[in-house]
Amino acid sequence: MSADMRRRAVAIVSAALLVIVAVGAIIWAMLLPEPWRDVPYNATNGTDAQPSSGSEHPEFTGPDKYDLLNAWNNLHTGLGREVLEDGVVSDDELAEVRTAYNECLSVYGLQAQPIDSGEGEVVVTVRGSIGSQEKNEIIRQCGVESDYVTLRDVASKGGGHPSLSVEMPGL
Repeated sequence: MSADMRRRAVAIVSAALLVIVAVGAIIWAMLLPEPWRDVPYNATNGTDAQPSSGSEHPEFTGPDKYDLLNAWNNLHTGLGREVLEDGVVSDDELAEVRTAYNECLSVYGLQAQPIDSGEGEVVVTVRGSIGSQEKNEIIRQCGVESDYVTLRDVASKGGGHPSLSVEMPGL
């Protein structure tokens, strides 16, 4: 077999492999989930949410449906999903999530405490010593991992939660 024939054979095999890889990539991309397809287009109000059949999230409706879906997709805990399932975060539900947030903080010797008659909060060190940068990172981490940040933001859009105007460091 001459060198010219070998080059042609290599070129043909390379082209065939390239076509096979391209077709495989297209098929793989078609199989990726498309969460936006499950969001209903006929919204009525922001508080109606019925679990859809075959969907991993409730069918949020209303003007806040995309914000609620985004919040749902950012939740990390079963408690967070249970709280947001109806599309509304009540004061009692937020208090329950805040308890989980405080449990996470307590592992690091920190505790979130309300200030100004509940209109804000401050995170204090209750044991040990910790630098401010590390403290801010722990506050951010616990806020995200406990779903407190996400649900606090959802609740603040619904009003009636004055303590939610406090900014968390790094968020």
